[in-house]
Amino acid sequence: DFSLAASPTSASVTSGSVATSTINTAVTSGVAQSISLGANSGLPTGALVSFTPPSVNAGSSSSLSITTASGTTPGVYTVTITGTGTSATHTTSFALTVNAPTGTAPQLVESASGIETTSSTALNGSFPVPTKAGDLLVLSASVYTGSTNPITSVTDSAGNIWTRIGTTHIVAGHFSDGEMWYSANAKPVTTVTIHNASAVSASFEAQEFSGVAASSPLDVSAGTANTGTAANSGSVTTTTANELVVGFVAGHNNAQSITVTSPGYATQPQLTTTGTNIATVITGVRVLATPGAQSFTGSFGSAMYWASGIATFKAGS
Repeated sequence: DFSLAASPTSASVTSGSVATSTINTAVTSGVAQSISLGANSGLPTGALVSFTPPSVNAGSSSSLSITTASGTTPGVYTVTITGTGTSATHTTSFALTVNAPTGTAPQLVESASGIETTSSTALNGSFPVPTKAGDLLVLSASVYTGSTNPITSVTDSAGNIWTRIGTTHIVAGHFSDGEMWYSANAKPVTTVTIHNASAVSASFEAQEFSGVAASSPLDVSAGTANTGTAANSGSVTTTTANELVVGFVAGHNNAQSITVTSPGYATQPQLTTTGTNIATVITGVRVLATPGAQSFTGSFGSAMYWASGIATFKAGS
């Protein structure tokens, strides 16, 4: 058997921000068993929840992140955390207090994803509802056979200008890369499209953020690529308070699960192509209350070619 407990047991955040806790487990009898973690009830509407890692052996810990939506109703929410083992199931509670925002801070609004089923020169992704005028759009992409055929442009249904962040992140001698693009102070869009000169296998996550500076929002960025079982974007240091941090890890020619290992990030579901040339990507976001150093990291079971990037954006005034 095992025990399950959150530390701390509560947190208070403004709507649109991230609450974190550590979920600790311990062996209470017998041998350590594998425990799958989940938040099954009590979450605010629209909240994104993640556990890093999503399963542990009894005696180990996992980082819990809950990202509330910008429109979350203020109040106290009792979130039930469930640990399901091979021979027992236990729950613990986490008290989440959501407060109304008192000023402008970056907030994740919604996301659009594109997943290639066959190699193509264009890939579309659609937002659930049109984005709001003036919001920031950030796209993270994984491209297989992209080392000599990177993304040539990103377009959308409103004709916004998209800019590549830094350069493509490529492993020498391999046909894969990872890229980040953004569009500041964007006009409302429903669809985003990436373009390549010739057919590739690609996947991408496009995210809409409110509360970001309308002019020159990009602060600092970093990115790299390599091969192995752990990815690291490299470190950046933010320069202002309440900066939005967006990171990604892209994997190539392997559909294995990628676990985000940087604490405090709310992650989106991993996206993986279904064709023969696999391109997979997972993203994470957080808001830093005070300036500091950040990197975006991930791990996976077997060595593969990977790319990882991180970018920070200034809050609106």
